Amino acid sequence: MSQTLYIPTDFANKFRNLLSLPQNEQQAAAAAFWSNTDFSFTEEWNSRFGPNSLFDAWTCCSLMQNIYTSNALILKSWLSKRRGWRVIEIGGGNGALWSHVLSPQDEGELIVIDPVPEVHKQVSQRLPAGVKFIPIQAPVETVTLSEADAVVCSLTLHHLAGIDTCERSKHGLTGSGKLEVLSQIAQALKPRMGLAILNESDMYSDLDLPPNDPVLVDHLLEAYVRRVGLSLFLDAEALVNDPKNLIPRWYAIIHQWCVGQVFKAHVPIAERDVYELNLSRWLEVLRRAGLTVIEWKCTDNFGLFYRYLLKPSLEDNVNLNQV
Repeated sequence: MSQTLYIPTDFANKFRNLLSLPQNEQQAAAAAFWSNTDFSFTEEWNSRFGPNSLFDAWTCCSLMQNIYTSNALILKSWLSKRRGWRVIEIGGGNGALWSHVLSPQDEGELIVIDPVPEVHKQVSQRLPAGVKFIPIQAPVETVTLSEADAVVCSLTLHHLAGIDTCERSKHGLTGSGKLEVLSQIAQALKPRMGLAILNESDMYSDLDLPPNDPVLVDHLLEAYVRRVGLSLFLDAEALVNDPKNLIPRWYAIIHQWCVGQVFKAHVPIAERDVYELNLSRWLEVLRRAGLTVIEWKCTDNFGLFYRYLLKPSLEDNVNLNQV
């Protein structure tokens, strides 16, 4: 059930003032903004994926709409040339991408890998009857990927800490890092010479930035407050009519997620929400994983989200331990 969100009357002015401060004053101002801004909502960010949720509002913002439009343009063209296609999506969200990609007459197979049950329900409701839906309820790093014509991974791998297992082990973490997952994607694409689409931020917050590091704090402020928060704020300012109740939900996301991310700089390293790489690091780890980068392109006006188009390298001797 949707809830009516109360917007503090001074929210816009408070956030505008936060953005106007010198960068070295914004951390303290963000903490004050967080504690002194009162919303009457109980839903936690990214905890619910249905209509009227905060995540639903997130999929309606210009940052995400640009990603969907960019990805859909590539996918529609790619899949139109492949009969009986199979696509793997890593991290399904609420399935909004597929409303941009698929037509009622489309046929194929969509495998969605996501640990959240509600995600699979949301995605399945977006698909035409001719698309077979295969849900895999698990973290991607625990799954062996089958061969595919395309793999889509949007704003998901930044939740996986560390470049690889070696780096993770140095910080007391077990299991796969980004490199191992990307190498699996490369192997899944090889039999059909498929295409991968990766969307991630040009921002760095991975394991070698320890808790409380001023560089980490500033990177999170830059990405989530000065860019994502500003973009949502401008979306709200530009909206003349709001029949979907987007403005209060966008403001709630700014408060809870964008400003809230700054405090993740001070939690134990294993509890950090995002472990993002910047552009140059993404390009390097993609190469190491055996993926050839066809194109990288920013999809927004803030220099934040990049779309990488990838094909498997023809070389078979990918070295996961390469420094």
